[in-house]
This record gives sequence, structure tokens and C-alpha cells, in this order.
Amino acid sequence: MKNFIGRNFRKIPASPFSDDYSKIYKDLIDFGVGDPDIETDKGIIESIYKAGLKGQTHYTDPRGTLEFRKAYVDFYKEEYHIDINEKNVLSTMSGTEALYIIFKGIIDEGDEVIIPSPFFSPYADQLKICGGKAKFLETYIENEYEFTISDLEKLVSDRTKAVLINTPNNPTGAVYSKQFLEEIYNFCLEKNILIICDDIYDNYTYYDDFYPSLKFDKNLENVITINSLSKDFVMTGLRLGAIIANEKLIDVFEYIHENILYCIPSLTQVGQVYALKNRKRICPPLKDEYKKRMKLAYKRLKELKNVEVIEPKGAFYLFPKINSNKYSMEEIVDKILKEAHVRVINGKAFGPGGENHIRIAVTVKEEKINEAFDRLSKLDIFN
Repeated sequence: MKNFIGRNFRKIPASPFSDDYSKIYKDLIDFGVGDPDIETDKGIIESIYKAGLKGQTHYTDPRGTLEFRKAYVDFYKEEYHIDINEKNVLSTMSGTEALYIIFKGIIDEGDEVIIPSPFFSPYADQLKICGGKAKFLETYIENEYEFTISDLEKLVSDRTKAVLINTPNNPTGAVYSKQFLEEIYNFCLEKNILIICDDIYDNYTYYDDFYPSLKFDKNLENVITINSLSKDFVMTGLRLGAIIANEKLIDVFEYIHENILYCIPSLTQVGQVYALKNRKRICPPLKDEYKKRMKLAYKRLKELKNVEVIEPKGAFYLFPKINSNKYSMEEIVDKILKEAHVRVINGKAFGPGGENHIRIAVTVKEEKINEAFDRLSKLDIFN
């Protein structure tokens, strides 16, 4: 039988996030997927429900409703004193679709994107699908997963199209300072390189305020921003995102978006508008809750032997390094699952620099975090 699968997809890696072990282990504590366990704000749900009853179930402008785009204009103005207009905003079906659209719109075959590593695993896969090449800028726990402009410069070539920045970072929890972001911006401006900012954890910085790189680029010449409500408002299943960019880029991104799914669901756009308008009420309690969980998980990790960990400054992940001469990381992750009934993600899923690490998502309540670490403390890995 003829193989109808395209050559680029005849060998595809298994997803580290897709397995459901809850049916096997009834007492499973899942630190695997970054899906908050907290319920979505009832006001958001009610706004969607009421809009449905009113018949708002039809196609919208592919760019998003005017209300959707105005909500983002107001958000950036009120939150960060950044002036954009409705023509700078494109609605997307999540931050993941946003990044795919961006790569599809800017990448020519063989173009390179510099990605600090460890990184959210779809970055490299999407880039490859779009014909680009990832150049990984490895970061390490010893430097708190930060890099220097000199490190960045060493990877630049005549094919470098963009640098992809994710702060607060998944999986490391690193948060880049305003000063460092400005250094990156000035360097990329000088080299005529785009900066793609994945800002989907902007609500979750625990010690310093989040500073968007968009603020350096008043004319939107070199910065493309990805925003998403999935994490900030506990709306992961509603698949809401946006791209903020100059009008020429938005025109291209809209063309691609329109030919993938035309528009995002009309009802979820209503929920997005409500969420952004009510963010001062909704977001602070979520941030406080995750800060408590992060502190607890960090404290419990510090109590385990053979573990190196830094306190994350943002997002809701910890990325400890496990030092073991006895077991491989595959064996460690497997033992944690089968003996402690706790699910973690092998750090190698997040690219170079992730070896010998695990990612822990604190998307369960504090009592479950404590229970999980009580179980882990009994494993020979940590004794």
C-alpha cells in the first residue's frame, strides 16, 4: 500500500503531555499539564451563556469582533501605557495558533529563529513544520536560566529572522528584568532581527512587575507579541489568544488565520471581553494562590536530597535538577509515576538544557502538593 503520509511527518515524536494516567492510578496527583485546577470566573461563563441565548453564535470578522480588539487596546493602554489600535490586534485560537501563524507568515525555508532553551516544546516543532530552523541558546540552573547578549550574538547568522522570548518562562519560571529586555530589544533592533514575545504568563510574576517588550517598540517595527487568556483567567479550554503587531504583519497573519479556521468562536470572544474588563477583580486572587503554591512546592523540593532547584520568579512551574548516578531520567520519571503515583514531565521534552530535570506544574491545591511530596520523600531517588 502506498504511504500517503508526507515525508516531513513520517516520524513524529510522541507528545509528553497527552497520556491520561488517572484511569490507571486512581489516587494520581498530576503535576504534568499546565492546566489550572481553579474554576473559571462565573461572570465569564455567564457572559458567554447570555450571549448564546441572544443568538451570538455566528461568524465574526476573522480579526475578531471590534469589541474583542478594543478590549485589547484598552488593556495595553490601562495596564502598560502602550498605545495600539484595533488594526494591531488579531484574534487567534490560543497562543499556540498565534505562534504557528507568526512562523508561517515570517519564515522562508531555512530561516533561523533563536530560542532560549529550555523552552515550551511546540516552539521547535512549529518552526520545523513552517520550514525554519531552531538555534537553541542553552541556559542553566547555575545561572538561573538566564543568558547574556554575548551568548545571543554568537548564534546570530545572516539567516537569523527572529529571537523568541518567553517571560515568565515555561518551564523554568525565569522572569527577565526590564533592563535585560531592553538590552535584547536594542541588540535585535541593531541587527534587524524580529523579537517574538510569548507573554501568556504576564499575570504571574511574584517579585517584580511584568514588563512587556512591546513597550520599547512604540511603532511596532521589531516586536510581535503573543497574548492569551488561558492561564491568566483559567480559560484553557476556551482557546483564546491574540497577536499584537504592526498592520502589515497583521494583514499577513489574518490571511493565514482566515484560511485555517476563518474566525475564532463568537461566544468565547464575548468571554474574553468580559475577562479583560474585569481583570482587576479576577486576576489578583489567582496570582496570590499560585504564589502560595509555588512557595510551598519550592520549600518541599529543598527538603529532598539529590535535588537542585531555584525559586521561580514567575509562571506556575518549577524545574528542579535531579542528581542521580543510579537512574536515568526516564527511569526517574517512571518511578515517580509508578511508585508515588505522581506525574511529572521529563525535562528533556523542553529541549537542550532540560536534561536531568523534571517539570512540576503546581496546578493542584496545597494539600495535594504536600501529599505528593510526602510520597516523593519515601522514594530512594530522594534519599
